[in-house]
Amino acid sequence: MTEDKPRFTDNNDNTITDNLTGLMWAKEDSWQMEARWLSWDEAREYTHNMAYQKLAGYNDWRLPEKEEMLILIDTDHSIQDKYGKDMKMNPVFPNGPLATVWTADGVGSDGYIVNFTLGKADTLYKSKSGRMAVRAVRGTKMSERPSQR
Repeated sequence: MTEDKPRFTDNNDNTITDNLTGLMWAKEDSWQMEARWLSWDEAREYTHNMAYQKLAGYNDWRLPEKEEMLILIDTDHSIQDKYGKDMKMNPVFPNGPLATVWTADGVGSDGYIVNFTLGKADTLYKSKSGRMAVRAVRGTKMSERPSQR
């Protein structure tokens, strides 16, 4: 991004726009908003509920894809997770989220999680035992965009 246009814009309506991808993110994750961990199924339901409740007036909130979450990893900046540990995320997002979030993708019964402390994605069984957070997103999915060849 240029100095004239920052990477992220705080829309002052509980959303953040990524000026690089055009995606709009919920400013807070599910932990910050509701103080509860979510299984993969609950994360999916949570984003459906955000769409139904029209966060910032939009009804197309969804569970982000793995590649969309990975692009939020910011090795040049950090914020503090709920435990006070550094996580690789731009400070336009407030301190206090969970460091590990679910994504929409997976392989079989495993879902992808993105860990902002480690700066990478892993798989985790989607069962009720896997408790993470979710950060809802809206906009054209990365997987549906024309390739940049």
